[in-house]
Amino acid sequence: MKSFYSIKHVYYADDDPDDRFLFQEVLSEIDASLQLTLVDSGHALLDTLCTKSTLPDVVFLDWNMPVKNGLQCLLEIKQNQRLKTIPVVIISTSSENSISRETLEGGAFRYIQKPVYVAQLKTLIQECLQNIVALRQGEC
Repeated sequence: MKSFYSIKHVYYADDDPDDRFLFQEVLSEIDASLQLTLVDSGHALLDTLCTKSTLPDVVFLDWNMPVKNGLQCLLEIKQNQRLKTIPVVIISTSSENSISRETLEGGAFRYIQKPVYVAQLKTLIQECLQNIVALRQGEC
């Protein structure tokens, strides 16, 4: 599989263990060399981001989580001087345009509607990673 060179560490926050497992499997198919940190809540994500000395290259974040949802996490990340440059991709089952608009206005790199098929999810994640690499290289 293709290596995404400048992307080495990915975080994924989702309260659903099945979705975390699926994301882990898909990411390892895309590039087995990527390091993945999985967390089960918005609070755990923010705690991890604020306590680790090395930041991730990208955060994938579920929209619908209890207590602190994806939008709340996104806004906190984008308001934090240390974290605000991390690309954040919001993932949701919702097809509502207002959610997509809110996340992009909040500073998300991209909004992904969770697809029905694993192959579609793999393609969407690959596209996000490729776009982040291209952005870093000044191609976008």
